[in-house]
Amino acid sequence: MEFLKENSYNMVKMFVDQIAMTVFGTIVTIATSGNDDLLLVASLFSIVFYLVVLYTVGWDIGARDKIKIDGGRMREMPAKGFLIALGANSINILLALLIGLGILINTEWAGNISMVCNAIARLIQGMYLGVIKLAEDALFVDAVIQDVWWWFLITPIPAIVTGGLSYYMGSKNKRISEIFGIKLKNNTRK
Repeated sequence: MEFLKENSYNMVKMFVDQIAMTVFGTIVTIATSGNDDLLLVASLFSIVFYLVVLYTVGWDIGARDKIKIDGGRMREMPAKGFLIALGANSINILLALLIGLGILINTEWAGNISMVCNAIARLIQGMYLGVIKLAEDALFVDAVIQDVWWWFLITPIPAIVTGGLSYYMGSKNKRISEIFGIKLKNNTRK
């Protein structure tokens, strides 16, 4: 419970970033929906842009914690970023589970809950809409929309991994540019 109390701001911040990227991703998906190739490129761009935003948030949290760890005010917690990202994506996971349960129970009220949760999941995961639509069209031609509910269990995984790795890199003062051999100029002012 203490972990949630200390990190709820960061979880909410990551979720608010998701909502902002949802608006962006939904607009891009709607604008490019007539052309499948353009839709795929635009959707992949939306997803990557969302993950970059999450990376910066996670890295900043890790860098702030590094100061506390180095000062002895906090113990090192390498999995903290994964847990924060998991908390931020808990709504996505809950919606996916409710969609799946509604399909498995197979009653009218459960089906209604499943449809409502499916609509909400698509609404708050707009950056994935293009990829989900293309995958549904290509892989599940005869399937109804509920048959692919498990997509919504998969979509939080990149965000959780990005949140965890970026926090770890921030807590070690490592940047992703170093992995690719890119050297950044030091921006110290004289």
